[in-house]
Amino acid sequence: MKVTLIRFSQTGNTRKVARAMAEALDAAGARVRSVALKKARAQDALDADLIGVGTPCFSSRAPLPVRELLAALPRLDGRRAFVFATSGGGPGRVLYDLADALRQKGADVAGGIVIRGECFHPFPEIYGRFPGRPDAKDLEEARRFARSVFEHVSAGTPGPLPGTRPDVFRAGGFYNYVAFMNRDDYLRKILKAPEADPDKCTRCRWCEYDCPVNNITLDPYPVLGGRCIRCYRCFSGCPEHAFSADLRLGNLMAVMFYNTLFERYLGDVRKGERFY
Repeated sequence: MKVTLIRFSQTGNTRKVARAMAEALDAAGARVRSVALKKARAQDALDADLIGVGTPCFSSRAPLPVRELLAALPRLDGRRAFVFATSGGGPGRVLYDLADALRQKGADVAGGIVIRGECFHPFPEIYGRFPGRPDAKDLEEARRFARSVFEHVSAGTPGPLPGTRPDVFRAGGFYNYVAFMNRDDYLRKILKAPEADPDKCTRCRWCEYDCPVNNITLDPYPVLGGRCIRCYRCFSGCPEHAFSADLRLGNLMAVMFYNTLFERYLGDVRKGERFY
């Protein structure tokens, strides 16, 4: 069986999960290819018997570049698929976004999983949650899930895995409504975009390469275009700390919707799981 994993990872969390899944699938006898989102092409999906799509959770949903890639795929009739995500909080509709896009292309989605990941988003309310995740236990959970999907598909069993997460096939709950409010156009209007400081910028082009929507150009210093999705990856990841941003309104939103009380009782936090 040929398996293609298409993964979008900014800080490495989702990449670690995809690597663990690839190890398990390879050990089970699959021919596995793992492709970063920016290098993914339609043929990668067409060449696979089983497609896995993984992403971090952005504002309770799948990031815009992942949704755009899936929307641009050709028909996938007859192909099996699964989805996975990493999340530093309530995952909202992230799995549903991925699975629904694949189902609209005709794929038969077997299930999905959310793995905890350390939160690197710069809003002070949520930054640093779940430090060190995904840890060894998280990655073993990812391996078990991948093996279960492989066995399910290899047996020729159609439909979802028994006991798979219901949010793969049905969006609902508090964080589904948060995701509805956090539309890309809305976030671009109310949240301030980062700006580069020429005195700190060395024009290394890191931000230009790492921007998930290819929205940064050097002219002669970094300039953000109109597609910024307010992920603040340039702000938090710049090796020279050359970006600044007004995070006050964004952090207020995080306090209102992603505070630890809401996350624990309305999100996806397991019993005994600690935020910090």
